[in-house]
Amino acid sequence: MGLAATQARYLGLTARKTNVEFEGQQVNQQRTALANHSANLYNQLYALKVPTPPSVTDYYTTEYNYSIAGTSYKIEDYNKEDDGTYTIKVSYTDYKDVGSKSFVTGSLRSNGDGTYWVQTNSSTESYLLDTATAEENSALDLAQKRETPGKYVSYKDTENNMTYYFDTEWLEAQDADYQGTLNRYYISKELDSKEETRKNCQLSFDQNGYIETVVDPSITETPVTCTASTVQDTDSYNKAMNDYTHDKAVYEKSIADINSQTEQIQAQDRSLELRLRQLDTEQQALMTEMDSLKSVLDKNIEKVFKVFA
Repeated sequence: MGLAATQARYLGLTARKTNVEFEGQQVNQQRTALANHSANLYNQLYALKVPTPPSVTDYYTTEYNYSIAGTSYKIEDYNKEDDGTYTIKVSYTDYKDVGSKSFVTGSLRSNGDGTYWVQTNSSTESYLLDTATAEENSALDLAQKRETPGKYVSYKDTENNMTYYFDTEWLEAQDADYQGTLNRYYISKELDSKEETRKNCQLSFDQNGYIETVVDPSITETPVTCTASTVQDTDSYNKAMNDYTHDKAVYEKSIADINSQTEQIQAQDRSLELRLRQLDTEQQALMTEMDSLKSVLDKNIEKVFKVFA
């Protein structure tokens, strides 16, 4: 190889070595950026708050109850007013009237003066119904699903000691001598949960701050003993558990997202590391060849100078 050709080859290798070094710098910069991203992910992971499940022992509340005339009242909340009295919210259960159907077959006879005689097929007695004594009854309206209030007359069945009711509109729509299904109703009692606000109440407290007596003026002016008991606040505990379940799901998703991004960064870093090794190998080869060419150039230059010396 001549001097010019060797010189050209050497210059080409030098340019290639420069490109390899530049590409290596770019790879290192990319790995630095990945390292910074990885550090940010670590900081995010460190900043995550680990959800803690609620403890049952933290959700207990004091429940106050007092009884008047056989009815037990539970104090749901109380607030002191400016005049020193208390407004309390109480809950209790009481019976309410519920209308029900009791249709039977029988006969109905009208006297034409607003009175009816009714007799069921299973009864030996006939009973007088007088529409002049008709009254409204909301429980029976609900049983019939009436949109407007109706009026009802009743009779007491002496054989089963039950009071039965007839809608006057239904009675007046029948023939003077009707035989068939008698559309009658009865009223039963059903427990109903109620909640009320009582004002101008008096509360006294013991030395531990628990309610000791209650004066509920809507019922009586006599103080009644209030019992305090510690019960689990199930609603608050369930809400706290629901919040924990939600926070746990968010936390686990955040962990999964960070782990996924970290795996991607690690995969990219391994790829860059492999590329950097390839560039390092290529640079070593270039340097070896350049050293060889430099040796040839030095010898050629030495020969030329000897010729012209």
